[in-house]
Amino acid sequence: MAAPVEAKSYQPSIGSNARTEQVDALGVAIVVDGDRNGRVVGTLLNTENRRHALTGATVKSDGVPLRSALLADVVLLPPGEVVHLAHEAPVSVPADHLSVGSFVELTLDVTDGELVQMLVPVEAKRGPYADVDVVAVP
Repeated sequence: MAAPVEAKSYQPSIGSNARTEQVDALGVAIVVDGDRNGRVVGTLLNTENRRHALTGATVKSDGVPLRSALLADVVLLPPGEVVHLAHEAPVSVPADHLSVGSFVELTLDVTDGELVQMLVPVEAKRGPYADVDVVAVP
């Protein structure tokens, strides 16, 4: 019988990865629907033994001012558990200036002031992202 694979060792082939002292962000991308809406997807792993939460996010792309992503609700990050952002309350991004194939700066705000900063790809809502529910930014 094969040994179980730990969540920490999983490295998705699409998206960007970043690791901080509190959180690993794996396979993170912004999926856009062609109607100026986007959604942050990827996997977050709380690597500490205490609770954390994703409380906010910002996106910055070339020539466009910093924009806040809108969270429908805080995303709880229980200790040692993998959280798939595509299955949680949406982290919606205004995507009117985001081009498929480009990379943008994404900053995820985690409780206790931890910032997860990374360059992430902008992907179209097709192929591996065809089933992602991209929600319009209110």
